Amino acid sequence: MRLVLYMHLSSVHTTLHLTQKVTVNSLRAAREFSSRMSNLLKIDIFPYSVFYIFFEQYLNIWTVALTNLAIALGAIFVVCLLITSSAWSSAIIVLVLVMILADLMGVMVVLGIQLNAVSVVNLIMSIGIAVEFCVHISHAFLMSNGNREQRARKALETMGASVFSGITLTKLVGVMVLCFARSEIFVVYYFQMYLALVIIGFLHLGRFLTCHTKFIWASTNTRHRGGASFFFRIFNAMV
Repeated sequence: MRLVLYMHLSSVHTTLHLTQKVTVNSLRAAREFSSRMSNLLKIDIFPYSVFYIFFEQYLNIWTVALTNLAIALGAIFVVCLLITSSAWSSAIIVLVLVMILADLMGVMVVLGIQLNAVSVVNLIMSIGIAVEFCVHISHAFLMSNGNREQRARKALETMGASVFSGITLTKLVGVMVLCFARSEIFVVYYFQMYLALVIIGFLHLGRFLTCHTKFIWASTNTRHRGGASFFFRIFNAMV
């Protein structure tokens, strides 16, 4: 028969304001103190409190957020490269997505939306939604003929209205419904964040076309158009 020894030692924090910074610092201080006592007494010591369960996620929330965002952006670059056969176009799509994410995080700071598990999921999902504002214009630009300005004009004429009506307006109507939700979590983390995403994504269309006209050569039209049509023929054959 093995005897298990344990001891429970009670302690209290000073008066805490339940904000993200204060609670994270208190949790880190408790863990640092427990680690020093464990090394001194040569026994396992760990701190526990009720609010530790809810605020432990904030200890590495930035690492988790940046890692998952980088993975999502890398996957989008690979898929766009396979479909468009254009490294420049794929890189610019990723660049615009990074700008949209930066603007969205800026809106979160202005609106006072904290970075937590819910907002991180929304940021990752926003990458997939923001791709729709870029990839259709990019494909139309690569498929057009003429110089860079003519191709940008044709891309905006052929796909601009579709992106505005089929993506911007439909998402805008769907998001506006969340404004009347009774739960604050739906209003803050879904209505405000997704409304900002739709507006920011649409406003970046002009910047996206500007990047194309500056960094993509007119001589790449035939080469990329053939490569893109190859992958689209495979897709159409599968469907």
